[in-house]
Amino acid sequence: MKYIFNTMEEPILYLDFDENSMEEGMDALSFVDKPATEIKWEVFQQIEESFNDYPASVSANACRALKYKEKNPTNDCGTRVGWTRANQLCNRRPISVETIARMASFKRHQQNKDVPYDKGCGGLMWDCWGGDEGIDWAIRKLERINNQLRMLPFSKHNFQDLNDEKRLVTAPVMLAETPIARYNPELGKYYVKFSKDTIEKMMRKYFKENKIHKVNVNHDPTQQQDGIYMMESYIVGDRNQSKLFPDIPEGSWVATFYVDNPDVWEKVKDGEYNGFSLEGYFIEKYEDEMIDKINQQLESIVNSKENDETKEQKIKNLLNIR
Repeated sequence: MKYIFNTMEEPILYLDFDENSMEEGMDALSFVDKPATEIKWEVFQQIEESFNDYPASVSANACRALKYKEKNPTNDCGTRVGWTRANQLCNRRPISVETIARMASFKRHQQNKDVPYDKGCGGLMWDCWGGDEGIDWAIRKLERINNQLRMLPFSKHNFQDLNDEKRLVTAPVMLAETPIARYNPELGKYYVKFSKDTIEKMMRKYFKENKIHKVNVNHDPTQQQDGIYMMESYIVGDRNQSKLFPDIPEGSWVATFYVDNPDVWEKVKDGEYNGFSLEGYFIEKYEDEMIDKINQQLESIVNSKENDETKEQKIKNLLNIR
């Protein structure tokens, strides 16, 4: 049934999720042509391309892993990428922002770092990526780069003069207390909102589940893209303010991604992708459950013996209509 009152505006539903549920939360971010926030991303100017100011202990850790590999050639631990990283660090070669991001994200393997070389792969590969000192340096370095990015000038929706080194896109991921238009056959047109508490939970769970580099395009889970790395993520509030988007509400979530994927980058330059959109089953699941519940409550109100004025006021309260 569809409830229509000529004097009423469209209803507003607040979406939330169970932070402890394995089935709820964000699955990925999607690069899309029409972001739900209706805010297109900004593109930063070039930053320093590579760095080799990591501590000497980082090189020593990588060299130690390489020496063990040389003495034990049948050891099959790690991947080509891991051993390439060890060679870079051991020889103190400059490493790119992308590589620094990968080093920082390797922290997810720290639970295996104390495994002896001759007992498994954990400690060996940890040292290939610079060991404790390397991972900690990469995390600190990314933070400094992010701070640098905030101070750089940026090109506003203008890609004509960009070269391959300018591959950083920044935009809001979620806007707090901001209505997003939706449609349902039962309710008709309505809006959904996310509170700042829900957004903070969302970002926290996204990081805990280590999905920060999981990106697809146009909400197609079969089109997951490699070579796209989250470089910055923060909630707008007392600790962080957005100079790029000064008017977005407190509690909104802003992120920066480095796009090393050439195919995706070309589509960014062509304007085929313009911003971020959430990819998460919980949204549809929660909306469906909420709408079912609201329909039951609406039906109960309509079928009650109260007068029409009281019924209308109760429905307005239920649907957050003022």
